[in-house]
Formats: sequence, structure tokens, C-alpha cells
Amino acid sequence: MHPRHLGLQIDWPLFIKMPLTADNKNWKKGEYFNWLERGIEEVTVATLYASGYVYHNKDLEVQNKVGDRLSEMDIKQLDTLVNLLNVEVKDRTSSTSEFESKKCKKSKIADKQRGLIRRFLNGNRWITEDFYTIRDKVLGE
Repeated sequence: MHPRHLGLQIDWPLFIKMPLTADNKNWKKGEYFNWLERGIEEVTVATLYASGYVYHNKDLEVQNKVGDRLSEMDIKQLDTLVNLLNVEVKDRTSSTSEFESKKCKKSKIADKQRGLIRRFLNGNRWITEDFYTIRDKVLGE
């Protein structure tokens, strides 16, 4: 479960906690709330979150196959993901020093590796589409 003290995380998937109507749709409990794709304003989403209508839920992320899905991977899969991401980085950099400064860092600790991947993705939006393709391949989909 998402720690309450962290509050709303804009880049994490949201799910309906209490049924509501938004963007001409009746939303049911447990449904994935794809507010960003629907163009719903961030301030509206923040109000819904603060009022308890929407929330973060890791179990529903796995069930609905949304979010970065890194929590579904073991350390071996995470290592494979990082290696494949770094192949993309290497292909797009012109020198060894540039590659070393831009590559996704590695860790043998699964939770730390997830954090390093998330930090890498946040700093390198250009690789987002490649990430989703690679992630799905690593997860066998």
C-alpha cells in the first residue's frame, strides 16, 4: 500500500477508491483512472486525491499492468532491463565518457536498482518509449 505521508505522486498510476463521475464517465471502484490521457487538469486530480476519491495501489498496478511495473521484476530481470537500456544509451552517445555519464547505474539490491532505473527514466525522457518496449520484452509480453 502507498504510504499516506508521500501524498499524491503525479507520475504514479491512480485508481478509483470511491465511485465518481469525471470527464463524462462514471468511474467504478478499483478502476484505473487514466486522467493524463483524458486531459483532466492536475489540480482536479489533486483535489480528488485529497478528498479520497482516487489513490495509489501497487496491487492494482500489477493487476491492470500499468505504471513502470518494476515491482514485478526480480533482480535478474532488472539487470537485463538495465543492460538493454544501456545498449540504447550506447547507440545514442558519441564517446565513452558521454556514455558513462548518461548510462543507467547498476545495483545488486533490487529496491535500490528500481530507484536507479526510475531516476534514470526521470532524467532521460527521450528513452521512455524504448523503456516500455524493453520492459514488456523482459516481462515476457
